[in-house]
Amino acid sequence: MAKLLLPLNHYDESGRIKPPRFFWWGSLFLAKSYFIFVLSLSNFRDSDQLLEIFYPDQNELYFGFAIGLWACLAMAIVAYREKWWDTPWHQLRLWVKPLLFIAVGLDVLHQLQLAANADWQYLWHVATFLLIDFIILYWLIKSRHLRYMVSDWARLETR
Repeated sequence: MAKLLLPLNHYDESGRIKPPRFFWWGSLFLAKSYFIFVLSLSNFRDSDQLLEIFYPDQNELYFGFAIGLWACLAMAIVAYREKWWDTPWHQLRLWVKPLLFIAVGLDVLHQLQLAANADWQYLWHVATFLLIDFIILYWLIKSRHLRYMVSDWARLETR
């Protein structure tokens, strides 16, 4: 009998390691532009006004879409991993962490660009987003749960 790497509540019914909750929260943060866009579409009367609150410059929304795309791809890989379990697409598991690293890196660069455009004056939203980005980056580097999930996916494919 093999020793469990994580507590029992981190496994699904099939014995596979479930994605960490922070993976979903971090990915949703990185894909915040998509989330805000969908929320604005659900408010039919003032959808443009709601977008203008978060993105006064329309180009910022497009930058957000480009950043969030990488996080959305990582979420899709994890969400559909059971469908790809015994297919040639199983190698996509190796892209989960790199996609999130790309998204975090692009978001950090974007926040630094916003700070530079403001002549490096303190902007609370830039500082908050940078703090969250660095928390996500630290988690990506240190997360055993995510590392175990990706390796468990590979291990269970060979059974």
